[in-house]
Amino acid sequence: MTTKTLKERTISGLIWNAVERFMVQGGQFIIRIMIARMITPSEYGLVGMVAVFLVLSDVIINGGFSQALIQKKDRTDLDYSTVFYINFSLGMLIYVLLYYFAPEISHFYKDERLIDVIRLISVSIVIKSLSVVQIAKLSIELNFRLKTLVNFWAVLISGVFAIYLAYNGYGVYSLVYQAISYSAIVTVLMFIVSKWRPKLEFSISRTKELFNFGSKVFLAGLAGVLSDNSYSILIGRLFTSKEVGFYAQGRNLPDLLSVNLFNVLQGVLFPVMAAAQDDRARLLKIYKKSLDMTAFIVLPCMVGLVVIAEPFVRLFLTDKWLPSVFIIQWLALSRMIIPLGAINANLLNAIGRSDLYLKIDLIKLPLTILGLFISAPFGLKYMVISNFIISIFYFFINAYYPGKLFGYGAFRQLKDMSLVFIATLSMFLATYFFTIDGGFIDIITKFFIGALVYLVLCAVLKVNAFWEVLAYAKGKIIKNKQAGGL
Repeated sequence: MTTKTLKERTISGLIWNAVERFMVQGGQFIIRIMIARMITPSEYGLVGMVAVFLVLSDVIINGGFSQALIQKKDRTDLDYSTVFYINFSLGMLIYVLLYYFAPEISHFYKDERLIDVIRLISVSIVIKSLSVVQIAKLSIELNFRLKTLVNFWAVLISGVFAIYLAYNGYGVYSLVYQAISYSAIVTVLMFIVSKWRPKLEFSISRTKELFNFGSKVFLAGLAGVLSDNSYSILIGRLFTSKEVGFYAQGRNLPDLLSVNLFNVLQGVLFPVMAAAQDDRARLLKIYKKSLDMTAFIVLPCMVGLVVIAEPFVRLFLTDKWLPSVFIIQWLALSRMIIPLGAINANLLNAIGRSDLYLKIDLIKLPLTILGLFISAPFGLKYMVISNFIISIFYFFINAYYPGKLFGYGAFRQLKDMSLVFIATLSMFLATYFFTIDGGFIDIITKFFIGALVYLVLCAVLKVNAFWEVLAYAKGKIIKNKQAGGL
């Protein structure tokens, strides 16, 4: 694969993966807003309590072996089939465990309504496990266009179904059936559009080979999820389902932007970096440009979210969700770190050092737990603030090994991102302190003023990522005009 081809496929992959993530998650977010207007924060909180188990299940099924497939150079049908049967077995095992322990989980959260919710929504885990290999195969091929189309239709159909259920008084079960129907539609469509089919073959030796890499990625992912979701677990234990509902709703918008940017970067840059793992110079170049571009996009998006949080909640969620505003703002600041950490993690995984990736996440877990226990006695707001403070430490931890291996650690990264920080801070100061109507006009005005200030300053300060995006856009326009002229 030439450098030019790799660059073109990387940009194309990033665009399609971004479209997919924001189309899918953006569509789900809009659907959840509509459902949130029809159900109570307490009902919404029930799914928030269960969400951590679904995320853990995704890590177990999606994490280790699918990432090992992507990282491996000489994949065969035997590898794909082996992983397919492993994933399905894991899905079944998780379902049985959640079904059996549902009463204990509901007892932990002090809410018996969770028993039926857990047992029903866990069906989606088994269904989802059947499509993991097809999705990994598309990622290897950087065929994100096909993934986008599949997920778009799954979101649209399951979303309409969920809104219908919420309108007819199904409450929390509208969200449960949405999760199940979404997984089912994705799986069915993946089998329709994918040319690959599992064969009746399985290899113990291939399992061991993939497990050698995948187990470390899985454990790192597990530690990361436990670290990130430990707040949800403790909040669910200490507070009412209504407060959990506010926290769950407060996470939705920051996660829509940050976590999906993380997934875009993880889905595209990991296979791209893995393809360049034998060329250190090219790998380091991809790594640095990835960090620059990520900071250029993520920082203004998350700070902009802080600015529009209150008018957004008033307009779209109604005043009953106003306690979520504080949570949205502080989580938006803490979520700025996630996509930057993703680049550092992808670099380690791409060169086959999943052991270092695991060490990093294992170091972060006790730090998170310490922050939780210090802040929990003071209430939910202080727990959210502690999440932001800990995320700053996360950045330095994530950047340690890239600094040691490639000479590009946290302080060099911050220095290269300093101009973006200046532009973002100026955007914040220009937009945060004025109010017009507290609703739609506020959002539109703050968006356009903020975007104008940020982009002008990026141009004046000569931010590299800004000029690269501009050059790419101009190139595409010229290319399209030339093609049209033909």
